Amino acid sequence: MPASTKQTEENMRITQSTSCSLLILTAALSVSSAHAAEKTKVALVLPAEINDLSWNQRAYEAAKKLSDEGKIEFAYSEAVKPDATTLDPIIAGYAQQGYRLIVTHSFTYGKSVARMNGQFADVNFAWPGGIGKTAENLADYDQPFYQGYYLAGVLAGGMTESGVIGAVTGFDIPVCHASMAAFEAGARSVKPDVKVLSTVTGNFVDVAKAKQAALALADQGADYFMSCGQGVTLGTIEAAKERNLGATSYVGDMSSLAPKNVFASVVWNLDVLLDRMVADIGANSFRPGKAYSFGVPEGGISVIVHPDFHRRPSAETTAAFDKALVDIKSGTLKVAFVPK
Repeated sequence: MPASTKQTEENMRITQSTSCSLLILTAALSVSSAHAAEKTKVALVLPAEINDLSWNQRAYEAAKKLSDEGKIEFAYSEAVKPDATTLDPIIAGYAQQGYRLIVTHSFTYGKSVARMNGQFADVNFAWPGGIGKTAENLADYDQPFYQGYYLAGVLAGGMTESGVIGAVTGFDIPVCHASMAAFEAGARSVKPDVKVLSTVTGNFVDVAKAKQAALALADQGADYFMSCGQGVTLGTIEAAKERNLGATSYVGDMSSLAPKNVFASVVWNLDVLLDRMVADIGANSFRPGKAYSFGVPEGGISVIVHPDFHRRPSAETTAAFDKALVDIKSGTLKVAFVPK
């Protein structure tokens, strides 16, 4: 065979090989682009600002974490009032912009989300009703904070010097009642004769009123407190700081407000919950809407024991806390949910 013919065949093989490589590379890039385009669009509608160290900030941080991991594309609206005139157009706007999951992060948004999920059947919705109220495209997610407050109660029962602990809430609703009951149960697990005082302020946002309520309990001997509600917790922390007592955070780490006086933070890890919802949407298993519940065993609730608190728990108290945590995670200890 002439040399020129051999060279031509060799060139053809090289050309064919190069073409195949280019096709494979193009296909790989196409698949990569498709995966990038598959990121779920998630919208958050929040009742207050995202820097509140609590309810709203935890939701924002959860979405931001999943966004940083490349799982979602997200947008948010903060400080949204629950009236239909304000709320409904915001929800509708996200639905019309192609968001696949709209998380309306307030119990007070219930009426609006019930209207909107009916109008936008192709969109998935979620709200923190905690009452199992769902629909075909509407999920409910509860707040099992009570499991974390049991652990905080173990610390309070082991650390109290007066033998009296306090609980302050805005309203005696199920999620708060259960948290107060669990706090008491945790305390009694290490100090059976502990005295528990509680009060209801009738307001979740009045910080000054909550502070006065906590100080009134302090006057009766309470030296460690739990609280339910953001404004209530802010007031209780102020009271603890003024009297050099112990307080808990609510939903997020609020210890920066009084590092020497916040002994524990009950933290809601909403990224775990949101990640599951997004995965369910991707697997076409979000519907029919389900009631999500992610507590301590599922990693949805955790408790931070703050090292800067003005007193250190004893070795016995720390051991009791650690054991309770392990037992709750394993299911050996099931914290009772006492809604009323």
